[in-house]
Parts: sequence; structure tokens; C-alpha cells
Amino acid sequence: MTGNRPHRSGYALIMVLVFMVLFAAIVGVAFRRLGSAIRTESAHAIQLRRDAGSLQALAKGLSLLETGLPSENPYVCGTTIDTPDGPRTFTVTFTQEEGTSFSVRAAPSLPDEVLTPMPDNFFTVP
Repeated sequence: MTGNRPHRSGYALIMVLVFMVLFAAIVGVAFRRLGSAIRTESAHAIQLRRDAGSLQALAKGLSLLETGLPSENPYVCGTTIDTPDGPRTFTVTFTQEEGTSFSVRAAPSLPDEVLTPMPDNFFTVP
């Protein structure tokens, strides 16, 4: 009793190999996109940590400028801001541009930099 068997040897193995290659390609694309998203988010977190406190120092400088004009050009002072990583010292620089307009910049201070503390106001009694 040997019946006629169809002659299709090897098709199952080829189909398994094709599906394994296809699955490996899909997994590779998914991990590549996931890796890209992780790198983007970690760069964003590093940027937020680096910039923490700069905006607050700049806001303090702008509110100080509303009280009057600095006595020197450029006027450099320091302020300490509480950040998630602890207190950090920032250098705030006031530079007079044309006329009465000012440029205010805030940047993290160097560790050995000696700064005058930021005054409460620029108001001077005439």
C-alpha cells in the first residue's frame, strides 16, 4: 500500500525561514524606532537639567531691571537659584544696547568665580 504522495518536499522549511527573516526585520525596525525615541528623550532630559535655573535667574534679572538702571555697563552680578539638583549660582549680565534698551543674560557661574550678589533694586536716591 504505497499511495501516491504529492511531491512537495522542502516548502515548509522555506516558509519557516521566510517568516523568521520577516519577523527579524520587523523586530529590527521596532527596536530602531524605540532606540531613537529613547535617545531623543534622554537628550531632552539632559537639556532640561542643564537649563534648570537659567530662566529663573533671567526672570530675577528682568524684574531687577524694572526697578531702575544699573550703575555700570556691563553690570555683572550673581544669584543663587534652587534647582532640582540643588542650589546653583548663576551669573547675570546687564549690557546697555542702544539708548535705554538693555540685554540681560544668565549663565551658570564658574566654580571659582567671585561675583557681587544681585541687589534688591537698582533704585538710587538722587
